[in-house]
Amino acid sequence: MITVKQTKKKFKINLLIFFIFLIYFIIGVNIYKDYGISFDENINRDNGFVSLKYIFEKIGINADLSKFVVDIPNLSDYKDKAYGVVFDLPLAFLEFFFDIDNTRDAFLFRHLINFILFFISTIVFFILCNQIFQDKVLSLIGSLSLILSPRIFAESFYNPKDIIFMSLFIIATLFSVKFLRDKNNSSIILAAFFTSLAVGVRIVGIYLPLITLFFFLFNTDNTNTKFKIFSSIKYLFLFLGFLVFLWPLLWEDTFSNLLVAYNEFKNYPWKGEILYFGKFINAEFTPWHYFFVWFLLTTPVIFSVIIIFGVIYTFFIFFRNLFQIEVIKNNNLWRENYEMFGIFFLMVTITPILLVILFNSTLYSGWRQLYFLYPPLIILGLFFLNFLKKINIKYFRIFILIFSIQSLFSIYNIIKMHPHQHVYFNGLVNSFIKGEFALDYWGVSNSQTLNHLLKNTNNDEFPIKISSASFTDLNKTKLIMEAADANKINFIEDRHYESDFIFTNYYYFTRPIYNKKRYTIPDYFKSYYKFEINGNIVNELFINMKNSKIK
Repeated sequence: MITVKQTKKKFKINLLIFFIFLIYFIIGVNIYKDYGISFDENINRDNGFVSLKYIFEKIGINADLSKFVVDIPNLSDYKDKAYGVVFDLPLAFLEFFFDIDNTRDAFLFRHLINFILFFISTIVFFILCNQIFQDKVLSLIGSLSLILSPRIFAESFYNPKDIIFMSLFIIATLFSVKFLRDKNNSSIILAAFFTSLAVGVRIVGIYLPLITLFFFLFNTDNTNTKFKIFSSIKYLFLFLGFLVFLWPLLWEDTFSNLLVAYNEFKNYPWKGEILYFGKFINAEFTPWHYFFVWFLLTTPVIFSVIIIFGVIYTFFIFFRNLFQIEVIKNNNLWRENYEMFGIFFLMVTITPILLVILFNSTLYSGWRQLYFLYPPLIILGLFFLNFLKKINIKYFRIFILIFSIQSLFSIYNIIKMHPHQHVYFNGLVNSFIKGEFALDYWGVSNSQTLNHLLKNTNNDEFPIKISSASFTDLNKTKLIMEAADANKINFIEDRHYESDFIFTNYYYFTRPIYNKKRYTIPDYFKSYYKFEINGNIVNELFINMKNSKIK
């Protein structure tokens, strides 16, 4: 029987959870305009309009899309056709439907939707955790670990690839868990649909239905074998049907185009070089430890510690059960559904990491291509905390206290660095990363420096000619600026001899000494403005002391 005291406690916890999510949502919808634009956002926007044009032509709609994107190519000829468009296509249609005719409003709209989808996924993640642990405190810790990771916090507003994939991956995982647990038609349909949504953003997600089916088929419970086979076939057909419907590229030559997409993203053909421990290395040959290093450098320390303990704990369960499989009921690798889900999330986590190492997949721009592993890693950490809670409540409370302190530090960093949390490194390494790793590889903070320049320049000195000494395109930054401000800047690439200023974000596409572009800064340019975060220079402007009209 539930006592009045327990009812009050439950009400207080529910109220706390509600207000945490409400406050987070209010903050998000009030700050989404603060963020700059990342280099790839215009590519994603183009992807959406290419597919929208294809659909309009298919169904006979004669619509002029050139006011949104000039010279939209045919889908079959498009160089980035292998990208999934589950997110980009609806946004392109909404942009067309609401007639958003300037790029600033278009990208701010995308930022808002980006955040809203991520926000929904944090609530779904709470529900997923609660499904497994039946503990709202642990589930809240899971969602807070996601929300309060500074880099994830920032990119939730403008990363239309990795954050969107991670968000849909969370939702797909929830319904995969429901499918494994409930085994009914509604869970099969929902799991197939939401998994197809995730794969429709990034094809790497195709391993999730395979792992789900493995656990469904080889769970030696009392479920009828014929039912399992029939349900698996139904799941696969629904998944493939939804995927083809949601991805226009697959409407023709379905399996060959699916193979093209898979092969491209198995090892993406980007031949640039990245700065890693102070040396430039080819992105196609990143070392096996690349993901682990970036993850540990950019994740709050205590969050990482809990995750590491969780991985160790679930590995222990796996190997213990493996060696005792003959004495476990039905020769399973798990004694109950709880252990099954622990091993399930362990497999969900380690499979893509092993594949990345095995295929030597191209990785760059930090560990963002593997952001989707963060939620299952957090769940593994929660398995450890739940174990600790059962065996020693005192130690559990100590961990919760330490987690709370870390969360406060994360909140402090998010506020202090706003809106540049994307260059966050945790406190243990922040003072050691200068010159060792790229900071603003996506150029999100470029607008910060350009706006500073515009505010401190007289009207009679416009337009300002700016060249670049790094791998950055300021024309992309201008897409999210007010049109009047964007017209005050003339980006002239690497022609330093013509420029009033040289801009650099210290991110070199290739080693400067081998690059044809002039990435070195001439002596007659002097430092004019440095944009720094936590003592590290994110980007810098150099003024031409010879012929600049700006004083």
